[in-house]
Amino acid sequence: MTLSGPTEATVGTVAAALERRPVVACTHDHDLTPPTIVDAAMQAADDRIARARARLLRRDVCVSCGQALTLPTRRTVRPVTVAAAGAPVVTIQLDLPATRCPSCALDQVPSRSREDLVVVIPALFAAGARS
Repeated sequence: MTLSGPTEATVGTVAAALERRPVVACTHDHDLTPPTIVDAAMQAADDRIARARARLLRRDVCVSCGQALTLPTRRTVRPVTVAAAGAPVVTIQLDLPATRCPSCALDQVPSRSREDLVVVIPALFAAGARS
């Protein structure tokens, strides 16, 4: 396994950057990231990034305390460290919208950006095929 150069991906409201992407070469001369690393990255993002709960016809609520999220949304960069067995440790920089709970102060991704966060990580590791 080797490390490729920098990789970036943007999906909707979420952008992700990786300084060095772990890759293995396939028989068709592409750089592929093993699925175990992508799975570890998805799990690390789930553990590190809180996601607001959506309520039908009402504002999002805090995933921790259930308080309505009334503070404005702002951009923030959150690092997510990924450690997978047999692979080097890498850090993903996620640039995403976040809102703070007025009650417990937990920063969380608004419900409208949840799907973007789920899609951007596989897109980040899929980028970079050589021709």
